Amino acid sequence: MTSHGAALRDLTKNPHLVDTLMSNYRHAKLPARERRMLDFAVKVTSASETCSENDIKALRKDGWSDEDVMDIVEVTAMFNFTNRVANALGWRPNPEYHDFAR
Repeated sequence: MTSHGAALRDLTKNPHLVDTLMSNYRHAKLPARERRMLDFAVKVTSASETCSENDIKALRKDGWSDEDVMDIVEVTAMFNFTNRVANALGWRPNPEYHDFAR
């Protein structure tokens, strides 16, 4: 989360938002469609076997394209994969990420 948070702070120029997202995105001031996208990403992370066409339809209703949905799933899955590899091997973020874009 440290390196990804640094990148997001740089992209958004809003360290408060990023810290809130990393702490608990449900407390961040986000548009409803973005919150529902994040809810779906959490579902992909914690219970992917329960994802259904209804989830996809709900995202489409919010204006996400099929390509967007694929990106959401792929990015979520990749972050899960790389974070688990890093955790299992005890990798730590580079120190410069901790203060970057704050």
